[in-house]
Amino acid sequence: MESTFSRRAFVTALGMLSVPLIAFAQDRKKEGENREEKKKEAEEKKEENEEKKEEAKDEAKDKVEDKDNVGDAPGTDRSQDRRQDRRRDAVKK
Repeated sequence: MESTFSRRAFVTALGMLSVPLIAFAQDRKKEGENREEKKKEAEEKKEENEEKKEEAKDEAKDKVEDKDNVGDAPGTDRSQDRRQDRRRDAVKK
C-alpha cells in the first residue's frame, strides 16, 4: 500500500493555509491605512502648534509695545509713591 498524498488532501491543505494568509494581508493593509492617518494627524497637530507659537510670539510683541503706553510702569517714581501710600493706608486701618 502506497502512502501518497492525494490531490484532494493537497488542495484542502492549500485552502486551509491560504485563509490565514489572506486575513493577515488584510490586517496589514488596514494597519498601513491607520499609519497614514496617524501621520496626517501628526502633521496637522504640528501645523497647529506652529500657528499657536506664532500667535504667542505676536501677542508677546503686542504686550511689549503696549507696555510703552502704560501710564506708570513698575519701578517708576510714581508707582513707588503709590505703593508707599497704600502701605500707609493699610497700617492705619
